[in-house]
Amino acid sequence: MKQISLLLMFLVSFGYLQAQKTTIKPAYGQTFWKEDFSDGKLPTGWNFICKNDSTLNWTVTDQPFPGSYAHSQQAPPIASKSRGFHLQYAPGVRVDKAYRKWKKNNAWADASVQTGAIDCSNKHSVVLKFQQNFMWNDYGGIRKDAGLFVEVSSDGTTWKEYDVRNGIESEGECANPMNIELNITKYAAGKKTVYLRFSWRGMYAWYWMVDDIELQESLEADLAAFDITSHKSTGNSFTKQDVFSFSVINLGAEDIKQRFDCFLKIDKREPVKVSVDASAQKPFKVIDTLKVSFPSVDLTDIGIHRIKFYTSLQGDKRASNDTLNRVLYSQAYSLGEVTNVTKGENEVLFACHNAQLKVIFYRDDIFRMWMAYDGEFTNPAGNDIVINAPIKPVSLKWTDEGSYYLMSTPKLALRAFKSPLRFALYRADNSTLIWEETKGLTYGEQTVQYVNRGDDEYFYGGGQQNGRFSHRGKKIKMNIDYNWEDGGNPNPAPFFMSNKGYGALRNTYAPGEYDFQQTVSLSHTEARFDCYYFVGNTLQDILGSYTDITGKPFLMPRWALSMGDANCYNRGAKPSSSNSTGTKGTTPDVIKLIADNYIKNNMPRGWILPNDGYGCGYTKLDSVVKELHKRGFYTGLWTESGVEKIAREVGEYGTRLCKLDVAWVGPGYKFAIDGVKSAYEGIENNSDARGFVWSVCGWAGSHRHSVLWTGDQSGSWNYIKWHIPTLVGSGLSAQNCATGDVDGIFGGSDSTYTRDIQWKCFTPVFMTMSGWASNNKNKIVDKQPWLFGEPYTSINRKYLMLKQRFTPYMYTLCNEAYETGVPAVRGLLLEFPKDTLTWGEEKTKYEYMLGKSLLVAPVYKSEGKRDGIYLPEGKWFDYWSGETISGGKTLNNYPAPLDKLPLFVRGGAILPLYPQMMYDAERAADTLTLDIYPAGQSNFTLYEDDGLTREHRKGAFAKQLFECTGECDGVQPILFTINPSKGEYKGKLQERVYLLQIHVAKKPHRILINAETAKGSKSKEKFATAAEGWYFDQTDRNGVVTIKTKKFPVASKINFNLTF
Repeated sequence: MKQISLLLMFLVSFGYLQAQKTTIKPAYGQTFWKEDFSDGKLPTGWNFICKNDSTLNWTVTDQPFPGSYAHSQQAPPIASKSRGFHLQYAPGVRVDKAYRKWKKNNAWADASVQTGAIDCSNKHSVVLKFQQNFMWNDYGGIRKDAGLFVEVSSDGTTWKEYDVRNGIESEGECANPMNIELNITKYAAGKKTVYLRFSWRGMYAWYWMVDDIELQESLEADLAAFDITSHKSTGNSFTKQDVFSFSVINLGAEDIKQRFDCFLKIDKREPVKVSVDASAQKPFKVIDTLKVSFPSVDLTDIGIHRIKFYTSLQGDKRASNDTLNRVLYSQAYSLGEVTNVTKGENEVLFACHNAQLKVIFYRDDIFRMWMAYDGEFTNPAGNDIVINAPIKPVSLKWTDEGSYYLMSTPKLALRAFKSPLRFALYRADNSTLIWEETKGLTYGEQTVQYVNRGDDEYFYGGGQQNGRFSHRGKKIKMNIDYNWEDGGNPNPAPFFMSNKGYGALRNTYAPGEYDFQQTVSLSHTEARFDCYYFVGNTLQDILGSYTDITGKPFLMPRWALSMGDANCYNRGAKPSSSNSTGTKGTTPDVIKLIADNYIKNNMPRGWILPNDGYGCGYTKLDSVVKELHKRGFYTGLWTESGVEKIAREVGEYGTRLCKLDVAWVGPGYKFAIDGVKSAYEGIENNSDARGFVWSVCGWAGSHRHSVLWTGDQSGSWNYIKWHIPTLVGSGLSAQNCATGDVDGIFGGSDSTYTRDIQWKCFTPVFMTMSGWASNNKNKIVDKQPWLFGEPYTSINRKYLMLKQRFTPYMYTLCNEAYETGVPAVRGLLLEFPKDTLTWGEEKTKYEYMLGKSLLVAPVYKSEGKRDGIYLPEGKWFDYWSGETISGGKTLNNYPAPLDKLPLFVRGGAILPLYPQMMYDAERAADTLTLDIYPAGQSNFTLYEDDGLTREHRKGAFAKQLFECTGECDGVQPILFTINPSKGEYKGKLQERVYLLQIHVAKKPHRILINAETAKGSKSKEKFATAAEGWYFDQTDRNGVVTIKTKKFPVASKINFNLTF
């Protein structure tokens, strides 16, 4: 995980310091000058110096680096102590368009910002401190003198410079913030005029942020443990006589003239002390460095050693730099042979010399392998990832089979080979292989498991892997990489599953890599191994087991299925920089600018984030929430740095959603898990509502509390294309709510917006992000669905309205995810596991099932057709025309003009629809439409609850089974049954009208409802005015008979019999 970093640089003239002592009285450790840019403007006396491009310079801003024209590499703002406004230089904004011109002219994006004169004339010593965040790269090449330089001068002419990149290479990850400390005494102490300069030099990209600059005097006594000089972090060859050496530095303002001690503690051994005999006659001078060595030790017992080196100086004024903790790794170690075995009731402990490995069975189909290289079992993740580890009675049998030990349950057989220790997993018959380690675990800086790959074995999961869902023959990263583009992994999860019938979860926050080549290698950068295994007959079984222990995906409030809208509407409330997004008014302006325009343009709506933008804030939030709710919107808040105000925002003002910024959850891993949990519980602890949170940088377990969105990208055809497999892959890690912004936050166009919104209406959640699309093809920076005019407005409205009608189907699927872990957006392999063409990505990469009934094939090219739509075996219906299609084929040249999303209904589908509403619960859902596609025997169970509160967790919900038997050929009879709704919740309708739309080729001869003949209408007009009855329309989607019932109690059973 990313840590706050400290860079120390020491350059001082010792004779100069000694001369100053007689004339200057030191103010040890006192800050005498600082600047945090809280005024939002360049301080008086400072100036910007631009070398080559007058349009590009340093700024004082409260915004992040906004993203380059082509790469959209938006950065978080610097997470400095003061936050808010900071110094920023961002040549990456221009690099895509300008660097070729710059390079041709031998011009570089060099620029500096310089302070006014600072008086250090009465200072005994001077230490410069500041916080920074940056990313640089060698895009387009760099000069030999390139760097990020801090410069010091006492005359404005001669400068001492320091490159403060701290060894971070091109596109390397910088701590946020990185703390810098430079001892500039030689160049500043005793000087009347001192100037500081921050200079970007010899590079084209990307950005540098600086904040909280301070000058202070050194502490009186400050002895620092600086570095280990005898050993490397990795690749050591440990011997029986290793000698440790360290360097210490005197950072204090005075020479050390007394004896001090240094200690070395190795693993659990007793500390060893070495004393340094400093004295008045032999002082340890200021900024001097001293080597400290210890007697030789034997390090051959294990391959990893934890070293603690610390100093003890009487009167030391800073304890934080007294200690060095290091972990030293040798080459990869193998566990070796089994030296002892201990069997417990539901676990077996294997000893391999100093290492131990424990196998724990939690259920007959779930077990854990847990290795401790030094025999001490640790769990750094605690209960964050695995929140339920139910120990049920396990029928565990144990036998010694000669070359291996056998652990078996009614669901599996696990072999533990003795020399060396390695494992193989079989079905319960102990002959059907699931996986086998090709060699034993290795540990060191990384712990790696090596597993065979089956001939027809495919792998899925890994969390949100942009542009991918099937991983055979590929490598996937298990780390937070802040890459929001195709190939990135913005929300990884250390979980995968195989079509051989198993899944695996590494219980860790350590980053890793999974390589699914011929030999599968599964590595994480930690010295321990901790993995849960799940055995099942189907991938759906494995998702169920995985979410049994990590928690089920959250069930959102029903209104959250509608589209969200985000921007900043409060820039006029306080100063902001020129590159900040959003409107210049205050928060109440969102009502007339956005909410009223949704109504004016007759657009369905769900929720609004009125403060989306760094430093945006809000004004009069309480009244805004009320007014938005009157117009059908719920209100959420974009959260930059914490949820300390959430009690008031939720409990008093009525907000119901949090979107967490990358600057807060940015390190990811545990930070993200804790962040989304805190926000989710903040909503629930201050209201009766359900939590609803959006975030990025998630990990295994984030699916319990958060929508996991892919970050910030530019809308384009390729953006649509790679998001399709991204959402499929997310679902295969139980991330039921996964999405990207409609047409991206940047870029986009009229047609890509419409194509993107079409298919995202057939996913659980989605939103638009306005204010950032300055490079939009149509020069429109906002993303509301009416802004591009006709025909786009009408098409967007059509799909948003269809999204609202499909609410009961989508909500039922989301509850299914909440109960089982199986997502709403499904790769075809989940519904057609025996179809080998669904296993990989060649045939089905750009399509998916929504539940078990709908196949969605988005258009991702600028054309009016769609190629490569694979329909598995079975009967299918074109949703728009009603045409029946036999599966087991690929459709090419499928007509798909701009207003048509390729959408196919699986034979046997029963699709529930609510009456048309512009927002959730606008009216009572007292008429339930059932869109029925007969094909043999089928059923659908509708789930309903109050849609708002958490009472469903206490059993306050209802389920209703619908069953259909028959065919659509107009020959065989069709039997349809509406079973009683079972269960209760507050606000449940006690009766409703049912409107059946049955797709059938011919007009029925007779329709019976509960054995009574229903009256048919001769025209559509008469049927529209009839209280009940039926009507057959041959021109409606290849033939549809519509049956309208009277109001029936929902507790009643209704049978429909259609004969031909």
